[in-house]
Amino acid sequence: MNLYEGFRGALRSLRANKLRAGLTMLGIIIGIAAVIAVVTIGLGGKAVIMQEMEKTGVNLFVLYTKAIGQSGLQDGDRLNLEDAESLQRALPQLKFIVPISMEFSNLEVSQKRASGMVVGTTPDFAELRRREVASGRFFTEEEFQADRRVVVVDQGLGESLFGAGNPLGQQILIRNVPCRVIGVLAKDKSAFAQFNVGPQSSFAYIPWGTWSDVFQTRRVDQLEGSTFKEADLESSIAAAKRILNLRHGTSNKYDAFNVQQLVQTANQITKILTSIISMVAGISLFVGGIGIMNIMLVSVTERTKEIGLRKALGAKEKDILSQFLIEATVISLTGGIIGIICGVGSAVLIATILEWPPLLSSWAIVLAVSFSIAIGLFFGFYPAKKAAKLEPITALRYE
Repeated sequence: MNLYEGFRGALRSLRANKLRAGLTMLGIIIGIAAVIAVVTIGLGGKAVIMQEMEKTGVNLFVLYTKAIGQSGLQDGDRLNLEDAESLQRALPQLKFIVPISMEFSNLEVSQKRASGMVVGTTPDFAELRRREVASGRFFTEEEFQADRRVVVVDQGLGESLFGAGNPLGQQILIRNVPCRVIGVLAKDKSAFAQFNVGPQSSFAYIPWGTWSDVFQTRRVDQLEGSTFKEADLESSIAAAKRILNLRHGTSNKYDAFNVQQLVQTANQITKILTSIISMVAGISLFVGGIGIMNIMLVSVTERTKEIGLRKALGAKEKDILSQFLIEATVISLTGGIIGIICGVGSAVLIATILEWPPLLSSWAIVLAVSFSIAIGLFFGFYPAKKAAKLEPITALRYE
């Protein structure tokens, strides 16, 4: 019996028992569809994360004091404005190094109050974070050097204080210190948004000197920076920590976090979720394989006389073995193809809802097809072997 005849025979057998064949394929369909969908969605999610990282830049980092927020933190250990200036001079590979000081406070406009995080920083902050200005502008180097009483607010805070009105040119009282609104920032979509402490979209940005005067402190909570080249990120962070420890007379007081760690964390989470769902899908495939074996054993029993007649007419054991192996493989492969279609369709639908790019993986599809064939061969071998070993006379007498 050649392969073509075996294939035609397998299709005839499937058409004769459509419902049974469909139910047998169900486990294979669910397992393959789950694997394809998870891999496709996972790749799309990873692409979205990388796009967001690239928008912000993957060469960004935050330096901070390890004991920040703890009672054991000494004043001499705290970061300061001079630290930022020293790092900028010592490390030419740094594109930016920006001091960030934050204080949660009430802001007041004509008897109307709102709570927000007041941030003291430099003019480089907006470019470092790649913040888009919705209206107006960010404060300039001149305003920074002169400690001007100007403020830039997030859209959310602007709406809380001014409603539908135009905040530009208006005065905001920060601890009774009037600051003129010169700009409104669009929503922060950068990877650094998660480093913000306080309610989202409720931030006000003022020159660092002005912040120091308003809150009567020269502390710096963290230093945010970026390198010109991504390759210099790790070495620059290590050098910056060494310089800070030398300046403050400490040994291991400062730490850093960078955007690449976000990418690694996201990739790890994706891998874990993919592995868990793939294990569940693997169980489904195993159950589907057992279903194929079960249905093939039933088929052997139902067709015992047919097998006996074929062997009596000269069919060899390898012909009978091939016939049932092909049938098992066709069932498994058909289920695999349907599973691929369902998996791709589900992935595209979910990706559309989430607004992610559906990135199909060719290796996942090839693996799914190969696995389907392997399941058919593995779980179909025993029933096929049993059919091939039947004695013609015994088979012909079977009722």
